[in-house]
Amino acid sequence: MKIHMILLMAGFSKRFGENKLLYKIDGKPMYRYMAEVLSAVAGEQAGTVTLTAVTQHEAVRSGLKEMGIPVLWNPHSERGISSSLQIGLDALQRKGTDGETVYYAFFVGDQPYLQKKSVEDFFQAFSCQDKRIGCMSADGRPGNPVIFHEMYAVELMNLSGDVGGKQVMRRHPRDIFYYPIADPRELEDVDQKEKSGDEKMD
Repeated sequence: MKIHMILLMAGFSKRFGENKLLYKIDGKPMYRYMAEVLSAVAGEQAGTVTLTAVTQHEAVRSGLKEMGIPVLWNPHSERGISSSLQIGLDALQRKGTDGETVYYAFFVGDQPYLQKKSVEDFFQAFSCQDKRIGCMSADGRPGNPVIFHEMYAVELMNLSGDVGGKQVMRRHPRDIFYYPIADPRELEDVDQKEKSGDEKMD
């Protein structure tokens, strides 16, 4: 079982009012939280878990490259989150599978409170199930990240607009494993400045 983590960082932050990925929380740009967590997961499970990011922001791309994270550029972010999802998925599919069973796990860049242990525990719990889709949940509500067996790659590649993997999930409710997380804050998307630190990146 091989897991390709795809970190989606190409949004427009319309509700936030500026590029929230560059907004500082406790002195650190928001995008670095998820990047550091997932980089650590991939580093400890090299050969089994990989990490690729997709962005349209040059400052984010530059920062990720400095961290040693492979970055794909999305020139069509106006098409919605599905475009970033598909750019990452297409690039990884082209690399081949070497006969391994492959899963694709999608993360978003505006969940700065998600912890490394939670990601690792999620993957471990999912690997023990007979389901082919996995999703973290809090208080009974599904959230991100979401992981898909490679058999769903075609459906994911056929998405359009500002919709992500949740649309595929709705078609296959019986094939979903929900992983409840203890602290709902870990799955919180930061969409408003009052939820974050109040410090803008220089």
